[in-house]
Amino acid sequence: MAPASPSWVILDTIPRVSAGEPRRGNAAISLDLAAPPRVTRLTAGPTIFPIDPDTKAGVPYPCILAADPASGLLLAIAPPSISERAPASPRVWRGPDGAERVVHVGRIPDPAYLVLDLPSAAASRVPDPDVLNASSLGVIAAPTTTGAGGYMVAEFQNMVGSHDAELVCFSSDTGEWVEKEVANPLPSWIWTFDDVVAHDGRLWWVDTAAGLLACDPFADKPDMAYVPLPKAGGGKRYRGCGYCAERTAASRRCVKLSGGKFRCVEMGLPCGSKVGGAPKITMRTLEDPKTALWTLEYQVSFAEIWASESYKAAGLPEKAPVVALVHPKNPDVVYFFLGEYIFGVDVPARKVVECAAHDLDVPASEGGASSLSVLAWELPPTLTAGSATLQFPVFPV
Repeated sequence: MAPASPSWVILDTIPRVSAGEPRRGNAAISLDLAAPPRVTRLTAGPTIFPIDPDTKAGVPYPCILAADPASGLLLAIAPPSISERAPASPRVWRGPDGAERVVHVGRIPDPAYLVLDLPSAAASRVPDPDVLNASSLGVIAAPTTTGAGGYMVAEFQNMVGSHDAELVCFSSDTGEWVEKEVANPLPSWIWTFDDVVAHDGRLWWVDTAAGLLACDPFADKPDMAYVPLPKAGGGKRYRGCGYCAERTAASRRCVKLSGGKFRCVEMGLPCGSKVGGAPKITMRTLEDPKTALWTLEYQVSFAEIWASESYKAAGLPEKAPVVALVHPKNPDVVYFFLGEYIFGVDVPARKVVECAAHDLDVPASEGGASSLSVLAWELPPTLTAGSATLQFPVFPV
């Protein structure tokens, strides 16, 4: 008898690509569910992601960009296949010395954007994407009143210095892209989004330096709300431009959903601490987006966690870890990366509750595992009722 699937998983944001060509009735996508802290991986066949990615494309490998956790929708980007590249055409170029040289000019195809609807075992390719920045893209399920299976992909696009911005939206119901005017709450700010998540009927763009943007992309005239983040504390003082200083502070924190609320987690050294000292972890909760009030939940020094018997039993070194995610149901439990391991800590209790090797294949260029490497995903009931390994049939994209 297959083990029951967990109620939530830690999903690797880099899917694996199966080289085997699926036959009719075989699986094009499989999801090997693993109970946390082990990592769950999505594997796709060549009908979904290419096995021969174009190495000269700007996207070297498939990646999950965003999710609507409640509906089981994932938005992924995939590099083009080398076979999709058209043959280069020769061009004659005459140099300053008068000599003619032949160069071959070609065009690398754009990456593909796909929406994976795991509960429905369906996948669709977003046609003709007009995308400026993949990190600004989000996906959200259509309201139940519009019919089952619908979704919208939306990107926030703005020009620095302008009070106006655009929401570029693709609806699965119409099959078309439309542009909707929205407000830009911080005209002089260079928005850089770490996450785009669907929550409470809206898309939320998370910039860990500036705050949250939120709107209902299905509205004819979306009302863009802005929620500033709490002021960053601790860490080394940064001398330079204000924007760079904010970005430096933002690198020490992440914003995640837990218990239906946004939680801001920050790691930093207390002022005056020496390099390599014990960082402190702080969590604040957004109680009500309308008031933009962040309530302090706890602030704990890692020295207290290192001193616990549970930390010593885990065999982990006394080094500053990297925040991975927050337990989606219990905000007291925060997960961290440290070397090859991922471990969960009940922070108020100063206790390590879980620890395992994460086995993530993180490219060296990304500097190791981080909160961008994984996604805390509370599984829809249609998936939790199944087995620990889910396989979906071949479907067109």
